[in-house]
Amino acid sequence: MRNAVFVFFLLLSALSVSAAERVSLAQLQADWPKYQDKMVEVTTPLVVCGSYYDSLVLAPERLYCPEERAVGLADGDSTDYWRLVEANRAASVCVHCRNQYYNVRTGDRVCSFEARVTGERQFVSGKGVKTKHGAVDKLPKPKKDELRVVGANIENYFADLGGYAHKRTTPAQQALKTRKLAAAMRAMNADLFALCEMQVGTKAPEMLLAELNKKGPQYAYVVMPMADADRIGGCFIYRTDRLQPVEQPLSVYQDTASHYYARMFVQGFEETATGEKLIVGVNHLKSKRPGRVQYDTNEKRMQNTDSLLQMLPQAVMRYDDPDVLLLGDYNCYTQEQPIQTIVRAGYEDQISRFCAEDYSYVFRSEIGFLDRCFANPSMAAQIRQVRPWHVNADWYYQHGAYKLKDKSLHRYSDHEPIIVDIKLQ
Repeated sequence: MRNAVFVFFLLLSALSVSAAERVSLAQLQADWPKYQDKMVEVTTPLVVCGSYYDSLVLAPERLYCPEERAVGLADGDSTDYWRLVEANRAASVCVHCRNQYYNVRTGDRVCSFEARVTGERQFVSGKGVKTKHGAVDKLPKPKKDELRVVGANIENYFADLGGYAHKRTTPAQQALKTRKLAAAMRAMNADLFALCEMQVGTKAPEMLLAELNKKGPQYAYVVMPMADADRIGGCFIYRTDRLQPVEQPLSVYQDTASHYYARMFVQGFEETATGEKLIVGVNHLKSKRPGRVQYDTNEKRMQNTDSLLQMLPQAVMRYDDPDVLLLGDYNCYTQEQPIQTIVRAGYEDQISRFCAEDYSYVFRSEIGFLDRCFANPSMAAQIRQVRPWHVNADWYYQHGAYKLKDKSLHRYSDHEPIIVDIKLQ
């Protein structure tokens, strides 16, 4: 009798614990109220699209920023734009799982997902979301007869602490970022780096080169013709046995009232072995305002674009070479007005040519290219490959939150570098 009573209460206890119901994402989307406050196991394969303070955004596949695929709002109301906005919203779900966001990165595949439905596209997970990291792609070594040029936003690289971007950065965090950045640059094995968001002047590049030149090929720098300032600008770092600068740099200053002081910057370089030349621009268009749609500062980005296009014929004359390569952070996705203006001016979009389905930036769970590569026809004919290297954008990061024991080269910035392999002729 006692055994029968024990079995009865055991069965009763088991029945009181409701197992998670297996459902597909399509089933949930068809009738969210039906699953309200229930535990579910989502059977649809999902990927992590966004990682935030206490939540993850999941969807069946990565979500592209609408301006990558449709005409941006600056050019008028676009039906395709709004269709993509709604499609991204409908396809994604948000899972609140405290502290889980530190352990995953965007692009991870979800292995298991059990959670309680709390609202339309909203879940709370007590067990977390188990994911599987994809392998970080390895860059092939550049060919001996090719030149490797890298365009990269290095995210507020300052030598002077206490300034605009580094008010809360400690010397230890600064030193770690320098080591990570130098390690990534060695791994890229480039002949020329066109860098955005480096402190204007000589202090920051000298600090970086002190670490970079400890081993391997030796590099030197070209900075914009400005005194040291608590502002970010452009900088070229070149391998001294492969390249030499030609003449003085050419630049245009704009928006002097803000920390985004210097935006358009070009320099001619000569390949030591062949005497072949090229002109490289590193440009940083005005950023979008946080929390606002892209057309809010589009006018300033168009002013930056117009200034750049007016400067380039002067650069061709100064450096006596027709080959123009434009790199940098343009703060615009592919279909936005400044990008299309540059293309219409005769500078082919090499991102669309070589890697249109990839991305260089993750923002609000959506991927796209803010980091660009353009070339005029004579330069485009010499480009062999263009690709982003995924070492930054998918990793969770907060400013000043580096783990000081981190020895990886990941997340030295929030942008991916753009790798360009060229056979000068």
